[in-house]
Amino acid sequence: MKKRFYTVVTILIYSFLISCAINPVTGQQELMLVSEEQELNIGKEAAPSLRWEFGGYYQDRALESYLEPIVKQIWQDSERPQLPMKFYIQNTSIPNAFALPGNVAITRGLLSEMENEAQFAAVIGHEVGHVMARHTAQKLSRMTLQQLGLAIGAAALEGTKGGDALLTVGAVGSSLMLLKYDRGQEIQADRLGVKYMARLGYDPHEAISAHNVLDRAADNYMKRLGKSRTEDHFINQILSTHPRTEVRISEIQAMINELPPHRIHGDGKFSSRFQAAIKKIREINKIYFIYDEAENYYQKKNFKAAEESLRKAISLDDEQTPFYNLLGFIKLQEQNYTEAQRAYQKALSIDAEYQPAYYGKGLAHYFQEDYRQAANEFKKSLNLYPDHIQTHFGLGKSYFLLQRYKEAIPYLRNFEEAAPKHPEIHGLLGICYERTGDVKSAALEYRHQLQVAPDNEMGRYAKKRLAALTLPGR
Repeated sequence: MKKRFYTVVTILIYSFLISCAINPVTGQQELMLVSEEQELNIGKEAAPSLRWEFGGYYQDRALESYLEPIVKQIWQDSERPQLPMKFYIQNTSIPNAFALPGNVAITRGLLSEMENEAQFAAVIGHEVGHVMARHTAQKLSRMTLQQLGLAIGAAALEGTKGGDALLTVGAVGSSLMLLKYDRGQEIQADRLGVKYMARLGYDPHEAISAHNVLDRAADNYMKRLGKSRTEDHFINQILSTHPRTEVRISEIQAMINELPPHRIHGDGKFSSRFQAAIKKIREINKIYFIYDEAENYYQKKNFKAAEESLRKAISLDDEQTPFYNLLGFIKLQEQNYTEAQRAYQKALSIDAEYQPAYYGKGLAHYFQEDYRQAANEFKKSLNLYPDHIQTHFGLGKSYFLLQRYKEAIPYLRNFEEAAPKHPEIHGLLGICYERTGDVKSAALEYRHQLQVAPDNEMGRYAKKRLAALTLPGR
């Protein structure tokens, strides 16, 4: 027994030691349960969720060609320059930026509010700092892929019925909640961002200006939604771990004072060339204010007002994919499936890899009871966004209605994990299991259905089938 005890202790100590790694920023050992390779894989797996929860990519190759070298310079001057990196602009008015191992992104909403190149470098440097200090690895290593992807928007889906759940546009930006950092990590990322920008010749004082821009952009975004920063809203939750503005500015100033000698190139800001580069996106961003208004009307089920605002936005710019996608959803709500399909097809003619439009096309076929074609479109949606929970539900129900119960089960189970209180999902799974001969799993799902929603049609069916399956002798 004594020998076994020492063996177990030795194994535990060895496991702890191999789980420790040198933090590339601090130079200190820390407990880290993921390797660098695993860290990159986690970032790769998480990227589609963040991409589509933030509107997809904003397509402007000239702007990307201007900004990407700046991002690459910061990345190459960091503590882990050997890591691969891709830069994206996210097509949403939500003002923010984020980075994952292998990916760096800034939103249209924040980029359009910036005043100069140094502010952009400060924000990107801050986000890169999170990756280099392995903050994202520490955070993401605690999550499974399903927690990261399939749980997105679950709160919006629970308590809705089949059609309502399918027509939920989604809680845009909820993914970023999974990348919140604690106060110490935010301060460390500030310090790294200031260091990176100063090394590249930018005026580090613009890090303070960048923080003010973010704060102002968040205020303006909330005002356009008709909300205040005091309300419980996801953007306030995102910023909740950030120190108060006056405290953070004071701390950034202290970081600047502690910088080693550095040389500022030119005026250190480069406002003129930056403003020239973002002129187009700033103009388009203002048109998106009208689109955001339309989406807000849609969420409130005022579809007439939503279409009026949307038509106005389209009259100002008829080449924005999300405009036609939202138009498709409005037409679905009006049960005008021909017009919905036309809107989705227009969206795909602009961007052939626009996942929400494939999902919308799937819905149009689904509501017309063409479940075979609906399944085909839903599969295209999942190829682009493997963790889109509404698509899992749509594909699962399509297979269910085609009586392809075995194929329906994995998709319905994914939805069940994200929205276990949905009033029909357990009954649907119970039927699938029963029809495929798994009586034990069927009975379990029927019991869950009775716990969640015993009084609806599915609950009454579950009660009847559970009684039959649990008869003596079965």
